Amino acid sequence: MKTDRPQPFPAPLEARFRETRRAALAAINVQTFWIVALLVMLFSWWDWYVDPVHWRTALMIRSVGSAVILATGVVQRMSQRVGWSPAIAKVRFAAAVLAVAGALAVLDDGYVVGVAGLVSVLLAGPYIAIDRRDLLVMNAFPLAGTGAIMWAAGLTRFAVINASIFIALAIAVSLLLARVFEASNRRAFALEQDLMREARTDALTGLRNRRALEEAAATEVKRSARADSPLSVMLCDIDHFKRVNDLHGHDAGDHVIRAVAECLRGVARESDSLGRWGGEEFLVILPDTDEHEAAVVAERMRASIEQAWMPLTGAAHVTASFGVSLVPVADLHAWDLGVRLADDALYRAKADGRNRVRASTETKAAAEAG
Repeated sequence: MKTDRPQPFPAPLEARFRETRRAALAAINVQTFWIVALLVMLFSWWDWYVDPVHWRTALMIRSVGSAVILATGVVQRMSQRVGWSPAIAKVRFAAAVLAVAGALAVLDDGYVVGVAGLVSVLLAGPYIAIDRRDLLVMNAFPLAGTGAIMWAAGLTRFAVINASIFIALAIAVSLLLARVFEASNRRAFALEQDLMREARTDALTGLRNRRALEEAAATEVKRSARADSPLSVMLCDIDHFKRVNDLHGHDAGDHVIRAVAECLRGVARESDSLGRWGGEEFLVILPDTDEHEAAVVAERMRASIEQAWMPLTGAAHVTASFGVSLVPVADLHAWDLGVRLADDALYRAKADGRNRVRASTETKAAAEAG
């Protein structure tokens, strides 16, 4: 049975969703905290109208709460730390609720004639919560504090019941709003992830595209330089691919590209970044791997492609050539240089008869010998 109830993502994606929500809320809250302070102070005129004797005391309580709210906003704006946003939002929300609750407690029949102000503040909760779970945590302390204030104020039974009904309705509505917001935010996040994945995925093979490979390379180069670990790059090019297209058509060519991609995927390690570099060419980023180890992986990939059965119009085998190189991570243009060296090695593999693996050191040695 289908349900609209918001469902959590798998753990890594859920963590990313919550981080995204924290960043979004931090950006919103740092610009709107003064509105919360204004909302707390807004009902002072009503305090004066219903209780001219005690409204100044209520005003002082509201002013203290507003000062706390403004202080948290200033701290958040000055720090610019997204990680602080959930905690600061909870402090701000608690200050608002308790300030209004305290102000109502000093007014005559405040919890009868002024409870709408408390409801208004409680209904602001869903707008500053990450999700329903966060809203429940956010409400826990201020509601307990409000209960303590009502008990200390010695309210009549009617005032307690009246306020409790309105507070319960406010919490129910806020949870409903939080559910709607969470479902909407999760759908938007899922759509964004799908769009990002499509923008970084090769449509024909399902592998990473060139953009995604370059993004992964930038990360791996920095990581390798920081950890002082080897990083290698591999280029793979399907041999005589133009002949496949000419003899059997582009549909057959697409089939070959997909089949080669599956062969590469079957050999690539979990830590490797494999993708389609362009046309009939593939690229693999191999972290913590020197050139010799990369050549071993490339040889397994070459053999896998050679042994694969790829029916075209008849039956046919396809081969591929490989070039591998160590990425000089200490160099300013490490990635571009590594790809160029791998491309030179691939060119030599083609020149030496195709269907073989060549490393950049071998290519360099052969050039020097020549």
